[in-house]
Amino acid sequence: MNIMKYFAYAIAILFILLGIAILSEFFITINVPSQFRVMIGIVLVLYGVFRLVMIYSKKNQSIEN
Repeated sequence: MNIMKYFAYAIAILFILLGIAILSEFFITINVPSQFRVMIGIVLVLYGVFRLVMIYSKKNQSIEN
């Protein structure tokens, strides 16, 4: 496993953690509508999960070839 795969995993996990932090009001607490906060948090979590799935599928594809 090279450094780029570790970097890709770290970024995906970072997106998920940032989304959870925004959803839990750890960030963005002042003057932000709750609907906007929830929308951004969910988008970040879903994007992080999407990145993890894509990394995992590419890993499985390379094993099969």
